[in-house]
Amino acid sequence: MTSDKRLQIIATAQKLFQKKGLGMVTMEDVAKAAGMGKSSLYYYFKSKEEIFNAVLETEISEILLETIKRISMHESLLEKLMDFAAVKFEMARKRKSLYRAMEAGMDAEALSRYNDLKKEVHTNYLQKEKVVLQQLLIAGGNNNEIKKLSAAGLEQAIFIFLSALRGMNREITLFGTTEQPEELFITFCRLFHQGLQ
Repeated sequence: MTSDKRLQIIATAQKLFQKKGLGMVTMEDVAKAAGMGKSSLYYYFKSKEEIFNAVLETEISEILLETIKRISMHESLLEKLMDFAAVKFEMARKRKSLYRAMEAGMDAEALSRYNDLKKEVHTNYLQKEKVVLQQLLIAGGNNNEIKKLSAAGLEQAIFIFLSALRGMNREITLFGTTEQPEELFITFCRLFHQGLQ
């Protein structure tokens, strides 16, 4: 029951943050929308920032679960890399509007705290992404799809792959492209895969 209520609060808060922006939502707003008293809300969360952190963590978990689900549907490393890239792009595009909405109505101090929280969650997410990619690349080496990589080579390959995807996502999201984004990611994954053979 406690975890169900906690999840309900997180889902409710996410909708409020999207609608009004993080800066405009109060603990009282969240409690009311969740159908509970403010004091009951404090049993689950000590602050609005803690709720927001839980919202971000939930979103990260959803992205990772979707990534794992999609890559597990394929046998080859190349197909898994393509799905990894596709999920990352789809989720970045969907969440762009969410983050913009959350930033609405924030003063400089609130925006600074918000950015600190985002950085912390992003760092945790990167660690989880690295684990998934590490498993894919090790399995690819064991299956002779790519050469076996040293620990340092594995770290470098993961860094290059994730950095390139982030850069491509940023360029496409901020500036658009005349190319089909999906085709760009497929081409990148093919080049990356070939480079590891």
